[in-house]
Amino acid sequence: MSASDNKTEAVLSYHLKFDEGESFQYDFVNSESLHLQLPKDLPSEEWMKLDNFQCENCPLKPETHPECPVARNIYVLLKDWGKIISYDKVDLLVVTPQRNVSAHTTAQKALSSLLGLIMATSDCPHTQFFRPMANFHLPLSSSEETSYRALSSFFLMQFFQSRNEKDFSFDLEKFKDIYENMHTVNVHIKQRLESAVIEDAALNAVVILDLFAVSMPYYMDEELEKLRKLFGRDSNL
Repeated sequence: MSASDNKTEAVLSYHLKFDEGESFQYDFVNSESLHLQLPKDLPSEEWMKLDNFQCENCPLKPETHPECPVARNIYVLLKDWGKIISYDKVDLLVVTPQRNVSAHTTAQKALSSLLGLIMATSDCPHTQFFRPMANFHLPLSSSEETSYRALSSFFLMQFFQSRNEKDFSFDLEKFKDIYENMHTVNVHIKQRLESAVIEDAALNAVVILDLFAVSMPYYMDEELEKLRKLFGRDSNL
């Protein structure tokens, strides 16, 4: 089963084959930017509406955005995840032009990795920071790998802002704000999924994603110290 019945060539694909025999494929295409390929006849459901479980930090208005951008993207997963539970085993294969990544893992870990990419490539204002990272997607990344990629992306963004004579700041409070906003998004996405009455794999996938968003503001100094050591004792950092 595929997320789309269109013929646009995928630049990144998630293939999941469960031990019970079910298999799913989700394709990401790149027109103006990387995004999940959606069915042409994508329906609109109550749990997808913007003002249903809308995040309190959401700047969008129902008049211009009747549906939550993240919820609209994860609809294609909802119909597949309905009977999947967290500890189901799955063979995951992520195909990109550069390499293939494979692993035998649990449903919640595979779906968390996929969900993170779907959210990063949605049109939610609070996930825009993660869109450049999506172009260098690392499936099943560890917390250390995610910290390195996220902090590197943050500082690179500030560099380009300064080059373009726009407002920039290397103050990590701004970085913390990004993750605090993401925590709010994750909480409300979980509420939307709960309202749709699905099994726990999808819910736990959101929980896994949110663990990093919740912990980052509190453990950032610790993470930075770990990363600083990678540059060696003679770097004078």
